[in-house]
Amino acid sequence: MTMHAARTGVTSPSRSGIGHCCAAHAPDGLRAAMVAASGDESPVTHPGTLRPKAIVRDYPLIDELLDARRAIFGGDDQEAVFRGYRSHAYHILNFARQWIEPTGDSDDKLAICAVFHDLAAWPDDNLDYLRPSADQADAYLDAIGRSDWKPAMRLMIESHHKITRYRAEHAYWVEPVRRADWCDVSFNLLRFGLPGTFIREVNAAFPIGAFYPGHVARVSLKWVLRHPLNPLPILRW
Repeated sequence: MTMHAARTGVTSPSRSGIGHCCAAHAPDGLRAAMVAASGDESPVTHPGTLRPKAIVRDYPLIDELLDARRAIFGGDDQEAVFRGYRSHAYHILNFARQWIEPTGDSDDKLAICAVFHDLAAWPDDNLDYLRPSADQADAYLDAIGRSDWKPAMRLMIESHHKITRYRAEHAYWVEPVRRADWCDVSFNLLRFGLPGTFIREVNAAFPIGAFYPGHVARVSLKWVLRHPLNPLPILRW
């Protein structure tokens, strides 16, 4: 497998990008979910406890994998969704790596997960996408000779919507990805100790735009109308 070095930029604190809402003003359901997701009694967890690594602004592996799969997102009318998902993948990489000790291939492992974690939602607006997304990641890992990553990668993908803290096998890799995704899903109300300035810089560098919440909300509504007895198949307690 070709190793990909990340291009990083050291950012200075600023007020640019998407800001945070106060968790106290979140709807009760969201607040309850945030408390469960944080594993803490407070939905705003451990503010300021991390000194973040520099932002990864260019990671060729993410772009190569997504460009090779661009067709599944649809035509030109879906370009904004594709760009938004690309940004979400960069968010996952940038947030999750804050809890991972860097090694020669740790960012590659996170980048692969970031690309594949929601990928099977396309092209058919499939909300039950966790297992098929992990299957696609398995096939890719086999193709590049990294089958040894498959057990952890499957758990990273299938558990990234887990509401409560992940403490089981491969937690070292799974929990950072879960936290990273919740940070985006909660509109940054859940930060897990990531400084607000860092999150705003990542959001400004990689705006999610049309992908979330707009596209995700539309897909979720269509799914609920088709599957009223199984409205949220991606959630795990």
